[in-house]
Amino acid sequence: MHRKPLVINKAKKPVCTIPEDIVAKTVIFSRKNSLTSFLLGIFPEDTVRHLIELYRIGTTRDGYTVFYQIDKDGRCRAGKIIPYNSETGHRIKDGSVPPVMWVHKKLIQAGVLPEDWVLSQCLFGEHLLSKYPERTVALVESEKTAIICAAALPEFLWLATGSKQQFNDKLFSLRGRKVVAFPDADGYSEWCQKAKKYPALNITVSDILETTATQEEQDAHIDIADRLIVEIRDIAIK
Repeated sequence: MHRKPLVINKAKKPVCTIPEDIVAKTVIFSRKNSLTSFLLGIFPEDTVRHLIELYRIGTTRDGYTVFYQIDKDGRCRAGKIIPYNSETGHRIKDGSVPPVMWVHKKLIQAGVLPEDWVLSQCLFGEHLLSKYPERTVALVESEKTAIICAAALPEFLWLATGSKQQFNDKLFSLRGRKVVAFPDADGYSEWCQKAKKYPALNITVSDILETTATQEEQDAHIDIADRLIVEIRDIAIK
């Protein structure tokens, strides 16, 4: 008599989240936020206010930007804190402040979250998938790019991976959706290769920057938002 092998079902650990009250307190329109200040130089105030509320963008006491990652079930998985230059819109990378910080680490240090809290990321803007079920998803690398593109081309639903390397299994939340990925000028080949690993997803990788970026733009690693900002400002001048 052969005994069946004993199968032990390991229960999945619950997803660690950031409390909603903390998110809600920081999602405010504030000119103190350097990114908000930069965006106000490009778009009308009502557009910027709408984007902050839609994507639930936070502001720290120091005026840094918080990009909360809220999943399709409304759970806040993470909060990425990024300091920007209010004039250029670029990240501050002069060593005066860390270029990227995390809300959960600060909350653990403050004793608000437990020491065993585990980061489990999702796409930035994922919570909007159910709000706009018919829109084509436009996928970019940075959260700032998604925000700018959402203002300039609202017919698409703009989401962000968070980095070139984060083009990974987080994308399974896009199952059943039409997706156009817009990599930065230096990321076309890498994202094409990664997209092939997800045949079950309907992902097209745009080559618009790959085929039109100048050498100077390639060296600067521009993204689709950089191109849109130039076009918007050219129209404003004319």
